[in-house]
Amino acid sequence: MRGTIMVEPRTDFHNSSPGNEAFMSSASTGQMEKLYQNAFEYAAVGMALIDLEGAWIKVNSALCRIVGYTECELVNTPLNKLIHRQDLLYLRRTQSKLISSRCDMYNKEIRCYHKQGHIVWTLISVSIVRDDQGAPPIIVAQIQDISERKQLEQKFSSLIEYNPAGIISLDMNGKINGLNEAMEQIIGYKSTELMQRPLKTIIAGEPEHLHIFQHATDDKEQYNHDITVVHKEGHLIQLGAKDVPIIVDGIIVGFYIIARDITEQKKTQEKLGIIQQDLRDVVSKQQGMTYKFKKVGDQFIHTLCDGELVYRLGYNPEQIVGKHLKEITKDLEIMEAIEACYEKAWQGDETVTYEGQKGDITYLIYMKPVKRNGEVVEVISSCVDISERKRTEEALRATKEMLESFINNIPDAIDVVDMDGHLLRVNRAFEKIYGYSEQEVMVNPLLTTPEDKMDEREFLLRRLRAGIIIENYETTRIKKDGSILYISMTLSPIKDAVGDIIAFAAITKDITERKKTEELLRKSDRLSVVGQLAAGLAHEIRNPLTSLKGFLQLMQAGVPSQERYYEIMISELDRINFIVSEFLIIAKPQVTHYEEKSLHKILDTVIQLIEPEANMKNVQMKVCMSLEPIVVSCSEIQMKQVFINLLKNAIEAMPHGGFVQIEVLKGPTDVTIRIVDTGTGIPEERLTHLGEPFYTTKEKGTGLGLMMCYKIIESHQGKIEIRSRLHEGTTVDIILPFIVK
Repeated sequence: MRGTIMVEPRTDFHNSSPGNEAFMSSASTGQMEKLYQNAFEYAAVGMALIDLEGAWIKVNSALCRIVGYTECELVNTPLNKLIHRQDLLYLRRTQSKLISSRCDMYNKEIRCYHKQGHIVWTLISVSIVRDDQGAPPIIVAQIQDISERKQLEQKFSSLIEYNPAGIISLDMNGKINGLNEAMEQIIGYKSTELMQRPLKTIIAGEPEHLHIFQHATDDKEQYNHDITVVHKEGHLIQLGAKDVPIIVDGIIVGFYIIARDITEQKKTQEKLGIIQQDLRDVVSKQQGMTYKFKKVGDQFIHTLCDGELVYRLGYNPEQIVGKHLKEITKDLEIMEAIEACYEKAWQGDETVTYEGQKGDITYLIYMKPVKRNGEVVEVISSCVDISERKRTEEALRATKEMLESFINNIPDAIDVVDMDGHLLRVNRAFEKIYGYSEQEVMVNPLLTTPEDKMDEREFLLRRLRAGIIIENYETTRIKKDGSILYISMTLSPIKDAVGDIIAFAAITKDITERKKTEELLRKSDRLSVVGQLAAGLAHEIRNPLTSLKGFLQLMQAGVPSQERYYEIMISELDRINFIVSEFLIIAKPQVTHYEEKSLHKILDTVIQLIEPEANMKNVQMKVCMSLEPIVVSCSEIQMKQVFINLLKNAIEAMPHGGFVQIEVLKGPTDVTIRIVDTGTGIPEERLTHLGEPFYTTKEKGTGLGLMMCYKIIESHQGKIEIRSRLHEGTTVDIILPFIVK
């Protein structure tokens, strides 16, 4: 250990008592000489005389035994034959001090070489002898073999130095004599930095070590305690310490403090204490109740009980802890039921629960067996108030029954399908409307869908998966008897608590009778429209016919310049032919095939067709479309026909040139194709009549083209909106649903 106190015995052959002085004064010189020779030769320790040149003059037997040489082998040989070279330097410096009378004697532990080559540790005491005759002084040396003691010291020092526990060596005044390496690592100081400093300089707070030392001094026993020291870097270290007194010849000469760093342990204990206190607080303040029980003999005894629910149930912990069930409840049926659950839990069942009722409180007990070495030693139970949950469950049950009653008694068909289109359930109205039982459509949900509506079904599912609600969608389905059913559906996604779509619901109305009524009305309307068309057609055709009749009468009367009349007559006949052709296009029934088409491609084609005509009439076209693809379900031919008609109308509204802007605006579920011109505009009172047959704002128009556009867009589940201001221009919006990919 660095700086450990060593207590060394000392032998001084140069002190003499008064009795010795009297004896020596009465003895003759010869006797005295003989006496000194015998004392030198037979001394128990090694003795030697050394000259000032550092050579051995005389040695005794004890010294010869220590180093293994004979007297003859040593006499007149230099000191370095025996003395280690490092110790020899110190010896020579001290010899100079002795000669100059700066000291009388000195002691030093030195290493000597044994004849066999190993090191012998010795304690040498050196003094100088001078006579009155002026002879050169002689150095007298006493040499003791301390090898055994040195080995013990080294073993003891190694035990301390390499001990994994930190050790501090103190003297009786509480000053530090040294630290071992482990303690240096704990507190950050080197042993040399704290040498002879009071221990209190590194103790945090009020030092109690003096009381500890007093206790150890009185009892001469080890003393355990905790101390807080200040690390070299300033933070505090908690040490679990043991004070061990250093006893030499029955006297305490110092102390060892043997310590280990318990800082983290203390922190853990503090945290554990906080957690335990929190747990106790939680258990005592929880709205539920926690209790333990164990089986003693054939009785279950409660060993712990706390929680707010204890008191609400009419008990307190003292009424339960240490008691068995018979002492707690007098209801034999309840006691037997709970005891049966206790027994199951005691047998190791980890799924035991018991639901009970006391007053207006419904409670639920969970029981968890605690095992050690495979044996159940106690059961921890948690009891919670589930009264509110029970009331909620009852309310949910009542609500569910009400909803079930509503679903099953509503006259509209209701069906629920999953994300893949598989039926999950249908109501009684569904079975009644379609004629299939729930089991039949569960096995094959496509029984009610006509073959030509399969694509439509997938189209609707795609829109629903995108979160789109579809209202009043009219289509057809097949009944079990094979007849066609006209229906109106409202479809909506069903979402879970976090907003994810998990299924779809459809409410279906049978509109077959309404469709029949509408068909009758349509036939009636058609007669009315035919009347309007006939009146319009008669008016439109009568004018050119009147012209033809007049020219024929002129020709009959022999009026000259008949060639010019022929050109006018042909022009009037072309006008009649154009009107009849437009009428036939509208009246002729057409079979429409819908396909998924790119809106961008359709518009690009139309713009390429119409652009030359625009250029000829000094109309500039500007197109604003995003790069994002937009797909619509449509008849491509009809869509092109609509765009061509509307663009031609815009160009014709600007006879002196202008601008036409085409924009494509994508919304969440619909896309708007906007055509804006800078033409003459349309008066507000005329806007409501647009789309009627033979109603037109153009000089040579029939109104049938715009009527056809309305008809086509409506058949595509879309709509046309027209806004206009005189002398500013017109904006036409074509709104269509697009396919969500």
